[in-house]
Amino acid sequence: MHRPNWYRDSEILVVNASTCGINKDGHEQYLVNPETGIRSDSDINDKLAEACDLIHEGNFERNDINFHSHADAIEKDIFVPKYYDDSINIDIQELVASIEDVELKSLGDLVSEELLVVMGGHGSPSSDQRVGEIPYIKVSDLRAGSVNINPTNMVPVALAEQFWRGNSSGLKPYDLISPERASKNIGEFCILMPGQQKLVLTKEVIIIRTTAHSFVSQFYLMWACSLSAVRKEWERIVFMQTNREDVGKRMLEVLIPFPTTEEKANELAAPFKEYYENIEAARSNFISSINGSDFEHHIHLGETENDERNV
Repeated sequence: MHRPNWYRDSEILVVNASTCGINKDGHEQYLVNPETGIRSDSDINDKLAEACDLIHEGNFERNDINFHSHADAIEKDIFVPKYYDDSINIDIQELVASIEDVELKSLGDLVSEELLVVMGGHGSPSSDQRVGEIPYIKVSDLRAGSVNINPTNMVPVALAEQFWRGNSSGLKPYDLISPERASKNIGEFCILMPGQQKLVLTKEVIIIRTTAHSFVSQFYLMWACSLSAVRKEWERIVFMQTNREDVGKRMLEVLIPFPTTEEKANELAAPFKEYYENIEAARSNFISSINGSDFEHHIHLGETENDERNV
């Protein structure tokens, strides 16, 4: 049997070309000048064809052309090209190499070492059940680093407790929450502010929290998870399942910079700690001022430590 000149025994040639010359509507896709935004009227953007030409020439140096173990792919049962594109992780590897007192660890490593816990959401009540006072948070409510309460999506306390499997949500202040599926923002984490714990989270989210064994704070986790190099990693592990994006257990493969000293963790986390604690101080002061006034307002920002009411 004739084998192509690029054939390698027990390996798979993987090409993760970002364009193939046509757009989602089936029309030709032309190169666009990144400085002017002007589209070429003749040059087609076809990185797949370029990769094929390089492969026929025996040139495998482009980052989106890789060989991977056939046995590894069979074991994982994953045959999605971008999953095997090592170039996606180059940025995080170079970033960590440039910072003192940090090392690369995967979320899975941190879970195994009991430095981190990863949880899912509570569940998804039907639309006709959203007639109560406990906020129900969908993936669309997680954006811009914040958990945004939608007053049109509230469920009764009794129903919330069914989803919580008890009288508490199990959430803690400053938990990090991200969409897990059915969203373009998978891997973009938000911080749950103090007073927002009493809510129901859709099951389509990821919650991560440091443990008592770890010297890093939630603010450090937010610093690490919001790095552009880390956000880029999620491109490799988010797959399309039928008509919805999905990340599954592959999220545990995401690498983050992890400090080797508590001093380094506090140094890097400091801007995030100051920012979110200032937001919380302003929020608490605002709620206390409104609650102490002669007027009634309908604003749902969570609860303060000393005031159980929603204002």
